[in-house]
Parts: sequence; C-alpha cells; structure tokens
Amino acid sequence: MKVLIHAPNLDTPGGKQTFFQSVRKCYTWDNSFFFYGAQGQVESRPKWLRRIFNDYVKFYRRIKKENFDLVHLNPSLNPKSFFRDAGFMLICTWLRVRSVVFWHGWNWGFESKVVARILPFFRYTYGKSDAMIVLASEFERQLISYGFQGPIYLGTTVVDDIFLEDREDLRRSNSTEKTILFLARVEREKGIFEVIDSFRELQARYQDLHLVVAGVGNALEPAQEYVKELGAEGIEFKGWITGADKVSVFRNSDIYVLPSSHGEGMPMSILEAMASGLAVVTSDVGGIKDFFIEKDMGYIVRPHDTSDLTEKLDALLCHPAQMSKMGSFNIEYARHHFSSELVTEKLERIYEATVTGSELEMASRS
Repeated sequence: MKVLIHAPNLDTPGGKQTFFQSVRKCYTWDNSFFFYGAQGQVESRPKWLRRIFNDYVKFYRRIKKENFDLVHLNPSLNPKSFFRDAGFMLICTWLRVRSVVFWHGWNWGFESKVVARILPFFRYTYGKSDAMIVLASEFERQLISYGFQGPIYLGTTVVDDIFLEDREDLRRSNSTEKTILFLARVEREKGIFEVIDSFRELQARYQDLHLVVAGVGNALEPAQEYVKELGAEGIEFKGWITGADKVSVFRNSDIYVLPSSHGEGMPMSILEAMASGLAVVTSDVGGIKDFFIEKDMGYIVRPHDTSDLTEKLDALLCHPAQMSKMGSFNIEYARHHFSSELVTEKLERIYEATVTGSELEMASRS
C-alpha cells in the first residue's frame, strides 16, 4: 500500500524532520514524501503567497496522479501550521483519499483564543480526517471536545538508532567535571534564560561545571547577549547540530535540562538524552507528563521558577551515584519504548487500520 507523507524538507532543522529521518528507513509501506514550505529560505509576503498556492496545486496533482491509499499530514496547533495545513486537509477530503493527522505540537494560547472559537472551520477541515495521532493525552481530550469522533491514537516521538548503540562510554564517568545540556529551539518559553540564571548560581558551588546550549531560535542572540552582559564563563553556544556532532554532545554531557512552559508534544531531545544515559530535568507540560517517571528518570520543575530549577539540578550534582542510576534507567527505558522500529511498526498499524476502516485497540477515548 502507498502512503504520501506531508512534511517539511528533512534537510532543514526541526522535530518533524528529525522524526522522519529516523523512521523512514524502517517503513515497509511504499512511502513517498511531499515537502512543503520555503525549504529553509527567507520569503517575502508575495513570494510566500505564490509558493503556498503552488504547493497546494502540486499536492493536488500528486494525489490525483499516483493513487495513494493514505495521506499522512503533520500539522502543529500554531497559527502558521494550523491554517496552512488545513488547505492540504481540504484537498484530501475533496479527492476522497483517506488521511491520518499527526499533531506534533500544541500552542494552548492559540487554541483557546482562536481554534476553540472557530470549531465549524476545524470540523470542516481536520474533522474530516479518518484518524488522528497525538503526543499527549490532554491533546486527545481537547480533540474529543471539538467533536472529533474518529480514532485517536496516543503516539510517541522516536530515538534514532545511533543513540541506542550499546556503548560503554554511554555511562557517565566519576569525574568532578560536569556538563549541563540545553538542546532545543532557543526560545524564551523553552526556559533558556532560567537555565542560564540557574547555571550561574550553581557555578558558585561547583567549580568544574559547564553549560552547553545547542539549537537555533528567536532567543539565541538575546541569550548570547545576556551571557556577555553577565560576564559568564563556562557557557558554550553550539548552534544547530545534527548527526555525529549531536550524538557527541549528548554523550559528553551529564544532565539534560528543558524547563519549558511551551505546549510540548513529546520532545525528541528528551528521548535522545535518555538514550544517551543522561538524567533529565524538565517540566510536566504536554506529553512529558504521560511517560516521565520522576526520581527514576530525573526531576520535574515548575516553568519560570529558577529557584526550583536550581534546587533540582543541585540535587543531581551533589548525588552523582543517583544521577548515574537515573542515566542507566533512562537508557533501558528508551531502548524498550522509543526505537525507530517500534515507532514505525505502530505507525504502520495505524495506517493499515485507517485504510481498512477498522480501529486498533490502542486507540483510546479519554
């Protein structure tokens, strides 16, 4: 059977791109990709309008010509993605091709101010899909409240196999030198400034402490300027990294931190940190609360609370044996839940059920 996967160009930065780079090699279905968007280029408003119109035309012709059994759409609940991808959903409906909608992100502010007030639009577009996949049970409950009556599956993101290799150097050393890693889009709502402030406070207690910030985003330059203003040392900004460089950064760190207030799905960076043997300090937003086991995997902190973040990081740094135990637990958990083979197998079971009009037992209605 043939599936068309609607996604951003896999050579550009982003969680969706990383997800499909990991799972595409495990597909048994005949899969093809339709890459939308600016392909990493900066566009003027007129150019954007022309390009998105052309994307819709190409998408329509592609489905018409190739007779796909299923289309897999990957929107996020934010202003840009929600309205853009609704057009692609309409095309699927007009051409009567079955579709699965996989929600990768969820902006609660946009949901409450906009989506909840235009439910007829939602029902006429995304509400026509044959099945949905979400990364958090709270997203599922919201979709049900919108009136969606089809199957909703609780999915996961994935860890690339390179992170799951059985390597002795995955275990942290007993060295007094410790590294805290923030690897994500560098945005205020991800907690980058709280991380910097907390790190500065902890430096007074731990001399051989380092902070690595990896990623790009709107707050990258402000964060770099903030570090300069503080005169802070021991903080390294690496920008966007991938492949072997990304694996190396994880394996040379001890704690992964993401005190996000954003409506996260299931951040892939947390899963990669777990597979790399790091203890994790994060917030219980979105899909994180559905799987995160506090004190076994690391600690949960309150968003925007620097004192709480400092306290939890300190609890790890002053108990290296406990931190190592958490790292070992995380490796095994990631191996048994987030491998690309397991995630792809679940996706294809959803595809098959959607094409045949059946419903898997793993579909839940909260």
